[in-house]
Amino acid sequence: MIFTASHSCYANEVLNVLDPENKYISYRLYRESCIKTEDGIYIKDLRVFGNRQLKDILLVDNAFYSYGFQITNGVPVLPFFNNKQDTELKSLEEFLLSIR
Repeated sequence: MIFTASHSCYANEVLNVLDPENKYISYRLYRESCIKTEDGIYIKDLRVFGNRQLKDILLVDNAFYSYGFQITNGVPVLPFFNNKQDTELKSLEEFLLSIR
């Protein structure tokens, strides 16, 4: 599942490149599923996944505030800025496999 604070028109362009045959991403949530604070920050409230236990959900995000309602479900990652030496996703893969 993908839960992004991006607008669907932008996110779908990226997700369609990552998963053009819809084999891996079964569900997509966008900015309209987030909660907007008075300061204009979008927070992802994992309770929208009513059919899943919170203990079974991880939220990987480069913005720590985005998982502020369920801080223990958050996995922080560094943002990507077009750096060919970036290994953040490889580290994330290793971490996720270790807790699987």
